[in-house]
Amino acid sequence: MWCAHKPLKAYEILNNLLKIKPNSTPPTVYRALEFFETNGLVHKIESIQCYTLCREPHKQLPSEVLMVCGDCHQVVEVYDKAVRDLFAILADANCFQLRQDAIELKGTCQACLVPRHAHLNI
Repeated sequence: MWCAHKPLKAYEILNNLLKIKPNSTPPTVYRALEFFETNGLVHKIESIQCYTLCREPHKQLPSEVLMVCGDCHQVVEVYDKAVRDLFAILADANCFQLRQDAIELKGTCQACLVPRHAHLNI
């Protein structure tokens, strides 16, 4: 995953693993991903069914925001105190216990926006 520089599906991880450990199986990959996710080292990007490394595992917070590009599937992790404080207020006001899940924002990254708008500069 570290060398991919992009989110990977579990079967992509399995295919890479098979190159170095030919007897690997899907359950092995899913168990490993679950372990890494539980320990804050990997994020599961629900909207694209992929996994990505957590770039700042020491900041694992329940209000972590992941911005997911719908075109290239790149993911940006955002840790913002104001967002964290807002979610804490909302959770307290609604007697709700936040977990370590990330919030996904879907959109388009700058790299994908530039080609879309390039034709406007003609």
